[in-house]
Amino acid sequence: MPANKNALIRYRTIDNCLRNKCKKWTLEDLVEACCDALYDMEGIKKGVCARTIQMDIQIMRSDKLGYYAPIEVYDRIYYRYSDPDYSITKNPLTMDDCELLKRAILLLGDSDKFDNDEIRNVLSKVQNRLSSILNFV
Repeated sequence: MPANKNALIRYRTIDNCLRNKCKKWTLEDLVEACCDALYDMEGIKKGVCARTIQMDIQIMRSDKLGYYAPIEVYDRIYYRYSDPDYSITKNPLTMDDCELLKRAILLLGDSDKFDNDEIRNVLSKVQNRLSSILNFV
């Protein structure tokens, strides 16, 4: 199994843990939760080490995957999101993303391969939605 699939499972597990405000999450708790998730989802018994979770947290905080997760350590032992509403699954589009999507839709719309009215209709709806977002800001 590719390591990136395991990493995605760990990122989502860490995200789920940090969104749970009812518990104070230590590094050991996060390691245990990730080990449990990998076992439940993939049958992996080997587990992960604390250093792997620390590196995952650093990647989640960074721009490498576009998460920019506001993970903080408090009381020098517990992890949480500084923004209680944050989740890596609620990652909104940036203005640059919208501009790139708009250009891609224009390219697709000009293609002769899309003679299907349903596809052109969907492209038109997406383009209108993006235009309203870009004009609003």
